[in-house]
Amino acid sequence: MQERTSLENQLSGIGKTERELEDQIGMIELGESEKDEGVVTEAENALKALKKDVARQELEALLSGEADKFNSYLEVHAGAGGTESQDWASMLLRMYTRWAEKRGFKVEYLEESEGEEAGIKSATIQISGHNAYGWLKTEGGVHRLVRISPFDSNARRHTSFSSVAIFPVIDNSIKIDIAESDVRTDTMRSGGAGG
Repeated sequence: MQERTSLENQLSGIGKTERELEDQIGMIELGESEKDEGVVTEAENALKALKKDVARQELEALLSGEADKFNSYLEVHAGAGGTESQDWASMLLRMYTRWAEKRGFKVEYLEESEGEEAGIKSATIQISGHNAYGWLKTEGGVHRLVRISPFDSNARRHTSFSSVAIFPVIDNSIKIDIAESDVRTDTMRSGGAGG
């Protein structure tokens, strides 16, 4: 049912784009025949905005992985570098939160562990919206920042690391099958003193 709704939304979006294109071309022709530069300029600006929207839709059509359509968990962990990396982790979390809000996604904070002086040690958020995991899945990994530290009185350059992990929010529509041959059972007994 979700797939059907998604396909219907895509088709209605294509139809809307075609109608908008025809309307703006008609407005340009009308403006040129009436010699009204304001109408022509307004229609050209609308076409530029339509071009950006079409490019976004084209990119979204590439998000066809099995889990791409799901919501996403995003985890940020400060790495080596103390206060510097905790501040960098905080900047990354703020950047991803703003990106999600700008795209119209819902952001929910699940867990946040504050740093001693500044920033965060770790945080977990859930980003909800159409293709949230598809958009975010390539952001996972270690992110590095090199800057003159505002926390260093000698104004030295510091390198900070923070890791970002992205996971899809899996619902009951995905079946996970584990073959019996992939399961290994080990039984162990202690053999020494104390147990």
